[in-house]
Amino acid sequence: MLWYKAWLETRWRFLVCLALILLPAYEFFHLGTTLRSWEVDEPFPYFRRLFYSHAGSATVWQFAAIFLGLGGLVRERATGSSSLTLTLPVSRGRLVGVRVGVGVVEATALAVAPWVANLLTSAFRGTPFSASQAACCILLLAGGGMVYFAMAVLVSSVVEGEYTAVAIAFGVVILAYALSRDVEWLKALNLFPLVTGSGYVNKETFLFPEALPWSSILASLSVAGLMVFASIAIIQRREF
Repeated sequence: MLWYKAWLETRWRFLVCLALILLPAYEFFHLGTTLRSWEVDEPFPYFRRLFYSHAGSATVWQFAAIFLGLGGLVRERATGSSSLTLTLPVSRGRLVGVRVGVGVVEATALAVAPWVANLLTSAFRGTPFSASQAACCILLLAGGGMVYFAMAVLVSSVVEGEYTAVAIAFGVVILAYALSRDVEWLKALNLFPLVTGSGYVNKETFLFPEALPWSSILASLSVAGLMVFASIAIIQRREF
């Protein structure tokens, strides 16, 4: 019941984000008309377009993850429906945990969906496709970027206003990006090279020839986990 409730609360956000994140894949579907004749039989132009398609999807995914993380008990309090939710025979920690679980599944699905579309396009056109490249991009995006979703969950656990939470969540992302450009020791705040794989892909073949940055992925997931635990602790202590 809790999982279904969480799905009902986020389904329209998920479906809208799904439509938006498939737009780069739609552009990849029409790439055959933009390739030169001598490029058609070469694999690298297709791998390059696949990688650029992923970069576009990753940009949309970051914002989608934030939207999926917003909401929850604090928002329900603002709309007056939290009292009904709190009467359910479950702990507040479980309520937050289920909401986070549904959001993680939805965010992961959004990371996988464009590559499924690209795979179908490649199979339809008979063009090259690298399953290992797809797996690397999905892992970098969902693993390295899940901190965006967790940050939105944390903001939603602190800020009551729906639009205020959105403004703060996106403000944090913009501020982190600006600081990472201007302050040398804060460059780790810029996750874009990690989630897109632009810092690790071979610029000639647009494949991943070396080991993935597991330390960066684990660090990002660890920070995301700490944010989720902080969110649960805040909700458990908050008055409703």
